[in-house]
Amino acid sequence: MKKEKIKHRFDLGFKLNIMTIIGMVVLAIVLLLVTDIFYEQKINEIYYQRANQVADSITEGFAGAVPVSAYVDMINDESFKEAKRQAIESNDDKYIIDWMKARPSIYSFEEDVDENGNEVKRNNTFYEEYMSFSNYLKKQQEIFNLKSVYLQYVKNGVTYNLMDPTEKLTFIGSVDDPVEEFATYKDDEPIDATVYEYKGEWICTASEVISDTDINGNELVAHVCVDFDLSNVTEDRNWFLINSAVFVIVLTFVVILISLLLTRKFATKPLKQLSQGATGFAKNEDEGFSMEDVINLPIKSNDEIGDLYNEIRSMQRRIIEGTNKLTKITAERERVNTELDMAKRIQASMLPNIFPAFPDREEFDLYASMSPAKEVGGDFYDFFMIDDDNLFILIADVSDKGIPAALFMMSTKILINYRAKNGGSPGEILTDVNNQISIDNDEMMFVTVWMGILNLRTGNLKCTNAGHEYPFIRTKDEGFKIYEDKREKMVGVLPGTNYEDYELSLNKGDAIFVYTDGIPEAVNSSGEMYGMERLESRINDIEDQSPEGILRGIREDVDEFSKDTTQFDDLTMLCVEYKSK
Repeated sequence: MKKEKIKHRFDLGFKLNIMTIIGMVVLAIVLLLVTDIFYEQKINEIYYQRANQVADSITEGFAGAVPVSAYVDMINDESFKEAKRQAIESNDDKYIIDWMKARPSIYSFEEDVDENGNEVKRNNTFYEEYMSFSNYLKKQQEIFNLKSVYLQYVKNGVTYNLMDPTEKLTFIGSVDDPVEEFATYKDDEPIDATVYEYKGEWICTASEVISDTDINGNELVAHVCVDFDLSNVTEDRNWFLINSAVFVIVLTFVVILISLLLTRKFATKPLKQLSQGATGFAKNEDEGFSMEDVINLPIKSNDEIGDLYNEIRSMQRRIIEGTNKLTKITAERERVNTELDMAKRIQASMLPNIFPAFPDREEFDLYASMSPAKEVGGDFYDFFMIDDDNLFILIADVSDKGIPAALFMMSTKILINYRAKNGGSPGEILTDVNNQISIDNDEMMFVTVWMGILNLRTGNLKCTNAGHEYPFIRTKDEGFKIYEDKREKMVGVLPGTNYEDYELSLNKGDAIFVYTDGIPEAVNSSGEMYGMERLESRINDIEDQSPEGILRGIREDVDEFSKDTTQFDDLTMLCVEYKSK
């Protein structure tokens, strides 16, 4: 009989431990690399700034004084070249010094030497003038602790050495091939500080441009260059990297040890207990279901998770308990529906809905309605008498739907109602309410508002529009037409907004119709919108032109247009007819 091959088993704890160790080792390596890069970058930035500043400072001391043209003439002079050749062959700078001393300096220096106190001019030699500038560079080298500082003449990408206090005079006129890092720089451009390796040493170099003109008026360009020795910095960086590596290795070892202990306590051991519990629970289950009732998942793990899955497969007969869950869900849904229905009734009770609203007032007629898209909505309207002569009317639309919009709607309505009863124009009312809403508006909700105050004695209607739909105005001769008033910012968007008023004058029989965007944005089964053109056409075709007749006619037409399409937005309307002054 063929013996079945036994697969080697690695338990979950072993796998988690291996993954933890690998993850921490990778993290340690990445941390070391990031630390090294960050350290190098910061050190380079420090030396970049310092090198640029030093080069600029030394160049300012040279500016207007260094006779670049004289030094260029010197290196091109055949007699100088001969003196340089003799100095190189004899390894003695005397030939170059004698050549320089034989030439007068281009500068004159005044000195009080006359016994009568008169200033007498003393002429220096070219050598004294050259060494004066060379000593200046040497002094700057000591002050700034530079590896070297030197003057170079640049022409057509070729670099000619003019002055370096650390070199012998035979250095003058020698040609240097530019290092790779400076190969792309132009003759008349300063060199930003750059760190590079030169002859086995790390150097930070920067230069500033100094210019002069020759006797023919041609511009000559030289570079004042400074070098910082970064060898010690490189050693410090390596030492820092070694210390960081030791620290990270120790930290990694500690974290791995803690992780292994926590993995055993909070993962491996609980999973084993869960597997054993599932096995014990499955043994007590009654038989009676076919294998079709058992789940079949692609789990092939040969560890505790695989054990758990295999034991759960033997317990699937109890999963039919979903019936009980469904019962609970149904009961919960009924409870939610009951609460939403109650919220709808509460919201409806907050809006004035008894009509005629003011049966004892003959100066006007008013009607309003609101149908939420969900159980509760964010649209609302309001109207009340501020005093015997002024009627307050309002319609608004909150930026959201459902319960959040309903809560925001109720708080906004209360604030507007309270503020309006304290007096003021519509603009002043909205300015104060906007500031109150914007302060604690963490959910960033907003509300569009159209508000008006109608003086019943004069027919003057003072209004403001905070981002709401344009109203319709009906006059005796023209019927309803859209009135494109000025739209201010929506309420709740920006604290400190000042809302402006505008005024309308209503005559006997004139009316104003305001609404929310649910009317023109209602859609039918073809995806077409009801639209403003249809609204303007239908509102004038309605036979009963009383406020109530207008609202009922518009609602019937919107329902006919939408038919079986689900209502997408709240439908809210308000109409006021002015009857007499």
